[in-house]
Amino acid sequence: AGSQPLRAAAGSAAAVWVMHGPEGGLTAQEEDWALEQGWLPASLGSRVLRAETASVAALSILALE
Repeated sequence: AGSQPLRAAAGSAAAVWVMHGPEGGLTAQEEDWALEQGWLPASLGSRVLRAETASVAALSILALE
């Protein structure tokens, strides 16, 4: 909840760090911790991706110009 598309969240940042959880998603405690540390919630879309493909999808989205 409260996330925006990854490309919009990244904006024109010079560097982007991507954190993804397991296929079941992050726990509520992990999400709270990430937000407290300053991570911005972003989405790769409505599909649930496998853990091994989520990072590749994120890099692909960020590489689009």
